[in-house]
Amino acid sequence: MITVGIAAFKEPKIARALKAVLREDVKKEVIVACPDKETAGIVKGFKGVKLIKEKRKEGKPSAVNKILRAAKGDIIVLTDADMHVKKGSLKKLIEPFKDKEVSVACGRPVVTNKTGMMAYWGRTLYDIVHKQRLAGAEHLTTNLCAFRSGCVNRIPKEALVDDYVIGLECSKKGGFVYVPQAVVKVKFPTSISDFLKQRARTFAGYMQVKDWYGSSERSFKGEVSQAGSVLRYIKNPKEFCWTGLLAFFRLVAWLKAYWDYRVRNKGLKDIWQPVETTKA
Repeated sequence: MITVGIAAFKEPKIARALKAVLREDVKKEVIVACPDKETAGIVKGFKGVKLIKEKRKEGKPSAVNKILRAAKGDIIVLTDADMHVKKGSLKKLIEPFKDKEVSVACGRPVVTNKTGMMAYWGRTLYDIVHKQRLAGAEHLTTNLCAFRSGCVNRIPKEALVDDYVIGLECSKKGGFVYVPQAVVKVKFPTSISDFLKQRARTFAGYMQVKDWYGSSERSFKGEVSQAGSVLRYIKNPKEFCWTGLLAFFRLVAWLKAYWDYRVRNKGLKDIWQPVETTKA
């Protein structure tokens, strides 16, 4: 049996995510941890879904820890409430665990935005990471990931990039496998302000991981060294301009992350801001 865990907060679209998980033809339990009444009310309408109603909002890491403590599955799958897995993806995601040496597996997030600059940014960035994983990069994402029970029992409550921490902990226990056939559909932010919130939190998380683990594969220096890869996606003058803006606003996000985390010493409560346009 597997455990599918979803940490949620004010997720009006969680019904879509739950329907996608529940239709998957694998033996499973489904657990949702959330602190708000609105999301809890939706979850209660699904038979067979276990609800962990948090007393107060403490952040995603705390919700994930509650799911880990409650999980009964041999394999734990994490996904998010504002996205949904493509049919058949859970079965494909857990297939690599037939190999006892595998400790963690990662699916492929695919952007659903269709047109405009933000859609172009999302498709470009996610495709670059997809190709990096195909080339051997062990970049985990809790958009859709799976790991053996006991591989990681808890993550720090202040973790800004829970997926990165889980990936590092699981890599100590065994191998990483990328499963691009296991697809999860993701909505990319549709406003620059939400893009900056999301990216600045992630970049601050990379700095945090460097402090905790002594090193980080993901850094500003590393991003600069791979900046040329984004140029291959440009097909016309409009996309050339969009790419320039993408580079500028990612730089702004890195500066914001440095200011918030290094200079002002902000923690998860202040840095992790809601990204509303991914929930619509």
